[in-house]
Amino acid sequence: EVEVEAIRQMKLIELEIRMPDDATNTNNAKVNIKVDPFTTVKEAEQMLFRKLGLQFTQAFGLFEANDDLQDVLAGNRRVMDVISSWDKSLEDEEKVTDVHRSQKMKKSQKRKDDILDLKPDYKYLLFQAKLSLRTSGPDKIDDFLKDAKALKILYNQAKRDVLQSRIQPEEKDVTRLAALKLQVDEGDFMPDIHRAGFLIKNMNRYVPRDLLPKSAKSKKGEAKLRTYEQKIMHKYEKLKGFTPQIAKRNYLDYVERWQSYGALWFEVEQRKQLKSYPDILKLGISPNGILLQNPEDKEILDSYAYKEVVTWGHSESKFILVVGDVVQQKKLVFKTPKGELMRNLIHSYIHFKVQSRMQAAKK
Repeated sequence: EVEVEAIRQMKLIELEIRMPDDATNTNNAKVNIKVDPFTTVKEAEQMLFRKLGLQFTQAFGLFEANDDLQDVLAGNRRVMDVISSWDKSLEDEEKVTDVHRSQKMKKSQKRKDDILDLKPDYKYLLFQAKLSLRTSGPDKIDDFLKDAKALKILYNQAKRDVLQSRIQPEEKDVTRLAALKLQVDEGDFMPDIHRAGFLIKNMNRYVPRDLLPKSAKSKKGEAKLRTYEQKIMHKYEKLKGFTPQIAKRNYLDYVERWQSYGALWFEVEQRKQLKSYPDILKLGISPNGILLQNPEDKEILDSYAYKEVVTWGHSESKFILVVGDVVQQKKLVFKTPKGELMRNLIHSYIHFKVQSRMQAAKK
């Protein structure tokens, strides 16, 4: 209705775009842009780049999202079409018109197709990094590091994913990350302020959700929180003199080593090529390579570094991945409607890896 009214009155539509925020570790930061009914995702992204003053723009994009899930959007889609697709009543009409075709399908295949076609209940548009490029090590991108606003978004996104347990953590790093976030939030350690008990009530702002005790008021729960606080404060004291920017860079340096950091996940179907794996898998495209995950228990079943990726491609309904080396190769075919997005993400990651190595060689 908003779209029709905007066309009738020749008015622009004001859209609220969410972003990972500084304080709450959620997507509560907001920025508004004005679009017309024909504005594409790519055009909306250009508006956001300008409004936010981003210099290094290649890593960022728009997602359709809710507080638990986000899916990257193709640049050629119209923004208002994306928002209209969240209307469940329209989806129900499509199901009714499609019932005859569905009745003819085999039940087992229909169930698999339903899982792949199942659309989450998206609530808003989200602007964040679609490429979690490296900020340290041999693959770091110098131009990215020069853009403080880009790094701020990446840091806010990383800490959100850590604290909401979207990334499988390396437990040895958890208290280090908490100390670094404290340095960003509070500045230098001050013994008269940061005393015993300071962190206990706010531990969910510093420790991943899945690592917190289920009952904080039980004896075991209280003891666990006190242990966390002691370890975090001990490390926090040693960070005196770290600027917020240095602390953020160090935070990213740790999480970039985690296997599933920065992965964008796609639900795919494999046809018995990987016999011990479920038919429905999640395929993750990350800064470090390609991951296959069991969607039930989140276990990483397999991973392929980009140096193992021989080639990749897509059709309207498939994504094809060839992995191995010069001597032996394995072709994997996955059913998915998002093959083009997946291809583009892999291409971008490999492009930036090559670019970073070439820059390093010139120094």
